Amino acid sequence: MPSDFFPVFVLQNGVKLTTEPPRGIKANMRRTYNEFDADFLDSCKKAKEWRKLVFGLSFFHATI
Repeated sequence: MPSDFFPVFVLQNGVKLTTEPPRGIKANMRRTYNEFDADFLDSCKKAKEWRKLVFGLSFFHATI
């Protein structure tokens, strides 16, 4: 949006950077699981339920 109080030359000379997510659900799930370590997945007393919850949340995040 145009603004009177922000200098235009800063926007014109600034570096623009975007991070695009991987294409497809499988690639997105791999990227998400690569960020987790074994200690994170085993950190709960109910490891089986915790892993299912993490998978569900990761799958939801991959599809959105």
